[in-house]
Order: sequence, then C-alpha cells, then structure tokens
Amino acid sequence: MAVKVLMPRLTDTMLQGVISDWIKQEGDEVREGEALYIVETDKASVEVTSSATGVLLKILVRQGEAMEVGGTVAIIGVRGEDYSALLGPAPSPMPKNKQEERTREAQAPSGKVLASPAAKRRAREADIDLRLVRGSGEGGLITEKDLLVYLETKPAAHPPSAKYGEEESIPLAGITKVMCERMTLSAAIPQVTTVAETDASDLLELSREKGISITTFIVRAVVEGIKLYPLMNSSLEGDRIVHKAYHNIGVSVAAPRGLIVPVLHRAESKNLTQLAGELRELATKARENRLGIEDVSGGTFTVTNSGVFGSLFFTPRINPPESAILGMGKIMKQPVVREEQIVIRSMIYLSLTYDHRHIDGKTAVTFLQEVKKALETPKVLL
Repeated sequence: MAVKVLMPRLTDTMLQGVISDWIKQEGDEVREGEALYIVETDKASVEVTSSATGVLLKILVRQGEAMEVGGTVAIIGVRGEDYSALLGPAPSPMPKNKQEERTREAQAPSGKVLASPAAKRRAREADIDLRLVRGSGEGGLITEKDLLVYLETKPAAHPPSAKYGEEESIPLAGITKVMCERMTLSAAIPQVTTVAETDASDLLELSREKGISITTFIVRAVVEGIKLYPLMNSSLEGDRIVHKAYHNIGVSVAAPRGLIVPVLHRAESKNLTQLAGELRELATKARENRLGIEDVSGGTFTVTNSGVFGSLFFTPRINPPESAILGMGKIMKQPVVREEQIVIRSMIYLSLTYDHRHIDGKTAVTFLQEVKKALETPKVLL
C-alpha cells in the first residue's frame, strides 16, 4: 500500500527543509533505511533515509523547493499502484445548484476569465488578476483552491518605480530565513553587552609557535571561565534556570551557505590540542557542506568572530536557548601604556552579550575578565 514520505523534524528549531538533491528518482526502487534525499535544514545538509520499502512513485517537492515539517514530499508504494488518494482529500460532492453555477461559469463568452464566484470574491479581496491564475476545474475554471495555491506560491512583486528603477523581491529561504526567525526570537530577550580590551601579543606568539588558532585558545579560556561562573553556561526555561554540567561550545564558521555554528561537544573534557584538531575538522566539514545534525546541535555557549571580516568590535546576539555569546573583534596593533611607557601591542576587543533576566552585570563582567586574564597569560591554557 502506498505511503507518504514526510519532511522530518531534524533539529529542535527546524520549521521547514529545502530539498537540495534527490538521491532516488521517480520509478527507482528504494529500501527502508536507504538514503532517499538530501535536505537542507536550518543548521546543516542531511541525508534522509526512506521510511518504507517499495518504488518511489511520485516526487512532490522538487530540488530547490521547501516543505514545512510534517509535509508530504513524496509517495512510495508498489509499481503501478493508484496513489491519488494520498495527494489530498477528494472534493466533496457539490449540491445540484452549485454544479449548475459552475457550468454557467465555464460557459462564459470567449475572452472572459472562467472562475467560480468564491474565486472571484477572493481575487477582488486580494487584488489578484485572474488572468495570472491557472484553473484546475472543468474547462479551465478557476476555483477558490486555485487562488489559495497561487497566493502561496507567487513571488512578492513590486512595481517598478519610475523615479528609482526596478526592484527585486526575494523570498526568505534556507539559512537567511532561519536567521530571521532566530533573531526575532532573540529580540525578546533583554540583552546587555560588555566589552573587554585584551592584549593578544603573547597569545599571537604562542599561537604561531604551537600552530593552534586564536579561536581555539579563546574556546579554552571560555571553558575555564565557565568553570568559575557556571551561570554563563545555563539556560532560562520558564521560571527555572537550567545549569549545564557539560560545556558544548559553538563556534561560528563561514561556509558557502552562510555562517554555520558547529559545536565542540564536552569541550571541558578536551585539552587544547584536541580542541584544535576537532575545530579544524568541523570547519572543513562546514566549508564542504558535510556537517551532520549532531555536529550543529546541543550548543550551550557560542563564540563568534567578526574580526576576520574586519570588524573592530560588535554586539553579538544570543542564540536561544543559550544565555551568552562571546564575540571576537580583529587583532590590530595599537599604542598602549605599559609601566608609564607608550608601547605597541596587538590588541583585541572581546564582546560578551548575556541574558540579563538571570545573569547580572557583576557575574558577566567578572567572567569576561577571567577570559581576558587567561588570554593575556595564554600558557596557563596549555
């Protein structure tokens, strides 16, 4: 018996998925557990396996198209099987007077648009030109359902401006859409950012000597700071503060799809060399679009770096349900005062944003000072 293939929820924050590739094509045989298609979630590209054995009878969501979680993307069944019942509920029988009304509409004079009264009413309400809508009814009759389909799929259009020129409206999709949704959620959190100017001269030297990235040292310093101030690694759930005994540190990485945040799981149990190797591997997988769901899930604190793009400092936004995020600015040589002398040192600004609903300023500032102190004496992190 034919069954629906549904878009699964692969992450806690996933609302929809974009199918980036079909591994199997219509007419191919597929076995349960066999890779069926690749879906681009809000965090990674993931192979989705088949939930049934049979023939891929119909693909309903093509490559590059999106589907909400729980929506039908394909049909699997026996070759030649009638699966029309799975494509949607059959239309209920119309009363006789409605049938006659539809017939009169379909027999409209040549040149007029054929549409049901309900479709015409909705078209007037939405200011839609019915000539742009494809009718699925008898004789090409446009139904109200056709109007709903058109409204869901048509791109938003803006008329060209005589003064400034044409405009292009691009629908939110993929990572951009998720960023919009997550930042909208983040905006509901009262957030405060505190900044620490940090001398990174010794850190740069040690980084070159050991072949370990600055980001890895910062992750290590964050972990040591969390040990002293565990509230920075918590989440606020309703009227309860949940302390996380594990330190899963997310690190932003620039990838072809946009900024991705792979997670270093149980960072507190790994030394600097282990963290460096794991971070290199995750960064490579991100750039090659090979991250799995586990690689991007479970973060408790995030480190992000806008310095690589030239930013001196910034105010990063919390990624819920986390309670804090540390931003790195670019390292640059600056004149500073040391022992009453002006000297040139390599300085970096660290920006800590925290959830002020349950983390107070003293906790956040003293945590950041611990991170700063560790980075200014980086050998303690080895």
